[in-house]
Amino acid sequence: MKEIMIKETKLLSDQDWTNLHGNELYVSMLNNKVKLHDDAKKDEPYTDVIDYLDFGTEGLCYYKAENVYGTVKYEIYFENAIDKDNFISFYTTSRGLDLIKK
Repeated sequence: MKEIMIKETKLLSDQDWTNLHGNELYVSMLNNKVKLHDDAKKDEPYTDVIDYLDFGTEGLCYYKAENVYGTVKYEIYFENAIDKDNFISFYTTSRGLDLIKK
């Protein structure tokens, strides 16, 4: 028998993002936008970025990722400025530790 797992997420789907256009939450999220170019692993995006966005935020968030010639380009939108700041700290710490390990 297959187990069913239900989890809570604050990560918006593409349809959710489309439905937000024009309201106050959308404008707030535009003010808390982060652009990220991640080329440390050439052919695959870091999954810890997505895991962080899925489980590590207090407010809502939305992201778009595009792989351009081995560099993954993210646009990430946060409901709360504190979530944006925490993500930047998480990412710089995580990548710094990766460089130290090498």
